[in-house]
Amino acid sequence: MFFEIAAIILPVFLVVLLGFFACSSHLLEKWFVDSLAKICQNFGIPFLLFYNLAILDLDNAFDFRILICFYISMVISFLAISCISYFIFKQPYINSIILGFCAMFSNGVLLGLPISERAFGSEGLFINYTIIVGHAPFCYLVGITLIEVMKTDNTSIFSGLQNSLTAIFYNNLTIGILLGIGFNMLKFEFSVNTKELLRIGTVWIIPVSLFTMGGVLYFYRITNTYKIPFAIIFASLFLQPAVVYSLGLYIWNIDLYFLRNAVIMAAMAPGLNAYFFANMYHSCRATVATTICVSTALTIFSSSFWIYILS
Repeated sequence: MFFEIAAIILPVFLVVLLGFFACSSHLLEKWFVDSLAKICQNFGIPFLLFYNLAILDLDNAFDFRILICFYISMVISFLAISCISYFIFKQPYINSIILGFCAMFSNGVLLGLPISERAFGSEGLFINYTIIVGHAPFCYLVGITLIEVMKTDNTSIFSGLQNSLTAIFYNNLTIGILLGIGFNMLKFEFSVNTKELLRIGTVWIIPVSLFTMGGVLYFYRITNTYKIPFAIIFASLFLQPAVVYSLGLYIWNIDLYFLRNAVIMAAMAPGLNAYFFANMYHSCRATVATTICVSTALTIFSSSFWIYILS
């Protein structure tokens, strides 16, 4: 069983490691990695989401009980880390929100999708894409609204909400999601040749994004203080998936065949967008960078644990 799980997990992380070592050995410079990251973030991943959502069978994909389990787990993780950061680690309010944001923003696209596919096959990936539809917009809506509302300049609730919605809808990820859903709801049918051309156009995105992720992690500035990062890591890798698993299996009796992809999505390390969010407010960048680096490495073991539990 151990070797079977290792065969599922390791290829994904070997690509990340390849990017990390390519940069650490100075084969690639920072400007090149930054350019790759921009291509992946602004075009590649939005295009991947557009294509898969455009061809997704929405009539069968939405199981709202799974979505409720997943989003409850996100809120619990967010509240737990925000409160711990504020009351125990004595972080300022804005910092606490940023750290809570980091805890709930799992890397569902770059890690969750390939690990789910390798572990359970492509048949259940509609669950992953159903979750992804609202994942980033929800995180940004919560994070930006709370920070904007509580800023010292007495920003109104309306203004805070306006700022968060602007940030969400001017995001290429959101545009890709909305276009994909729009094509799907309009029942737009791609020709066989067009569909195959689009599919081929998505093949490079996950491998290149994982490679780039490794390079980006190398260039992060990390801190040598690990108390807050390890609290976030516990919430991300264990608390959040445990909530999805417990609610889905024991409260709503959801078939494990459908629930398992949601658990894996919840069990992923915080995504790179958590760092971009911290950078937006010029706060907690080293702490968030440390969390992403360490948790991504630990995901090798935590995802193996959850795959074992779900198998």
